[in-house]
Amino acid sequence: MRRAVAVVAGLAVALLGAAAASRAAAGVRHGDAVPGVIHPSDLERIKRILNLERFSIIAAVRLGATDGREAIIAEPLPDETLKKVKEVCEAGGFCPDPVGFVASRVRVVLLQDKDVETVVTVEKEARGARGRLVDLRVLGVEGDLLGWNGRAEASDGHVALSLTPVTGRPDGTIRPGLDPPLLIRFNPEQDRFQVYDCVAGDGGEAMCDFKEEAGD
Repeated sequence: MRRAVAVVAGLAVALLGAAAASRAAAGVRHGDAVPGVIHPSDLERIKRILNLERFSIIAAVRLGATDGREAIIAEPLPDETLKKVKEVCEAGGFCPDPVGFVASRVRVVLLQDKDVETVVTVEKEARGARGRLVDLRVLGVEGDLLGWNGRAEASDGHVALSLTPVTGRPDGTIRPGLDPPLLIRFNPEQDRFQVYDCVAGDGGEAMCDFKEEAGD
């Protein structure tokens, strides 16, 4: 029988022989601390409402007594893709972050009462409440998007994501599609998740701000 919940962080272990790190910041719980926020009944509800068989809760946070809970859900790479990534890594090519996770699709969901609302979906595109969060091609992502290598983070009491697209090229190589990674954080002024981007100012200092959505 297939397991209902597959530990996606463990895919990085299979690839690199290293355990996924567990970090806690600003109330966000990661890794083995997630059961303190997400309960077995939540897993069954997520499975049913989102029609998922294999997934992991990467991080979660309580938003407040009536605001519900946020969670990052990651779905595993297909077996053939995982095998290819492993082979490339062992041959000395691109290896995913050993303290992160690899996934075919990543979501941020809001759990309130008996509802499960998807507020961010990252697969072939990164989409939020107002359509595409960003145009990945404009950022320079090229090739066949095979999946995502990421880390869960915290921002303003919410979950946050640092994501690198894993891309396949015509020559058979696998490479990271972005450097630095794509940052997705909750913007309290806009009350929604957006891409958080940093550029170098005239004096070399980092200038960071949220980007408006790319739309559809």
